[in-house]
Amino acid sequence: MAGCLFALGLLFYLIGVIQLFVPQRRSASQSPVGFNRSPQSPAPPTPIRPAPVPLKSGPQEVNSVNELQQLGSIQVGQRIKVQHPVQGELSLHVLGRVRFAELWQQNRSPQSPWVRTGNQFAGFWLETNVLLLNWQTRFYCLDEKVPLNDNDIARDFAPHARKFAQSDQTADVYFAYPPAMWHIDDIGKFEILSVEGEGLPDRAGAVGRFIHASGDNHRALVLEDYEGGSGQDMVWTGYALEAAHIQPG
Repeated sequence: MAGCLFALGLLFYLIGVIQLFVPQRRSASQSPVGFNRSPQSPAPPTPIRPAPVPLKSGPQEVNSVNELQQLGSIQVGQRIKVQHPVQGELSLHVLGRVRFAELWQQNRSPQSPWVRTGNQFAGFWLETNVLLLNWQTRFYCLDEKVPLNDNDIARDFAPHARKFAQSDQTADVYFAYPPAMWHIDDIGKFEILSVEGEGLPDRAGAVGRFIHASGDNHRALVLEDYEGGSGQDMVWTGYALEAAHIQPG
């Protein structure tokens, strides 16, 4: 009996010694001290940010009435001096004034509305039946006018304006119209805001499209094509001026 107990004690002793030299296995969730961390979850995906949209450089709609961009000091009833390229200096009374709002379309979609850009320009009816017109940086002294109808415009002007528009207004588009050959400089749309004085057939609220064109020797052509009978369609011819050519009388 004593021998059995001795053998059994020796067996337990040997098992204990063996366990001292066998490393214990760690669970999958255990790490060495100092690197203790919870089970890793997938890193959240990096958010995809849309590319920044550039601010539109085009004009924006405004609700307030702005001042005229040019010639704002000219009033009905005063006298002004105009340096005409052919006739020399003219001293003329201002009989009437029309104020135009520039219109702009954000894209070419037919559903895209036309809105005011905030820019306003003026035309002045002067004695001797002269229209002094400003648009952007251009100035015109127009002394000949021909009333038009829709058929005239469709035949003589619309194909050339369409070609110019399809080029994003970058093509050199020429067309013939008496008494000269013309180069299209600009096309666009306007709204008449107000009419003062006399001599001008325009009506406030009328909306129309325009073509501005230039010829040799400072010649200029301006087409006004009104929508829905809101004004008399007209082609004007005359001369281009510089801002310095227009002075108070």
